[in-house]
Amino acid sequence: MYRSLITPAILTAALGLSAPLGAADEHAGHNHAAEGAHAHGKAEAVGSVDISVYKVAVSASGAIAAGKEWHVELRLNPNQPAPKAIRVWVGAENGRGSVKAKAEAEKDAKGEYGAHLEIPSPLPADSKLWITIEPDNGQSAKGSLSLPKIEAGHHEGDGHKH
Repeated sequence: MYRSLITPAILTAALGLSAPLGAADEHAGHNHAAEGAHAHGKAEAVGSVDISVYKVAVSASGAIAAGKEWHVELRLNPNQPAPKAIRVWVGAENGRGSVKAKAEAEKDAKGEYGAHLEIPSPLPADSKLWITIEPDNGQSAKGSLSLPKIEAGHHEGDGHKH
């Protein structure tokens, strides 16, 4: 009788290791603020919005284009308690057809968060940048900003050179 030496735990670990090394989040654990523009291009102010008790200043790097990635930076008052989670997306308020991204806190930069957003293609009419903040305690709140001018002639890598 043949008995397999491969247990479910070993199989799970092997499958986890089989992912390409490049599949790891290339942005995890680094500090956009300390790296200046972090080669995303110059960040331009998008605007600010009040969401619950938070005033959120938003800037973004690169042109926004359907089917491309767009880097956004969020700045909250560093003296306020850090929220449990911040999620951002571009598109309709209900998020249909959009990919929500969790904004990650920038290392050593209290109150600063960054996210890489996938812009839907096609981009729904009247799309906005949506931000949901889930405080450490209490009810989640949502706000939005109008999108900057959408560039039709966007070229691969514009404003986002790694």
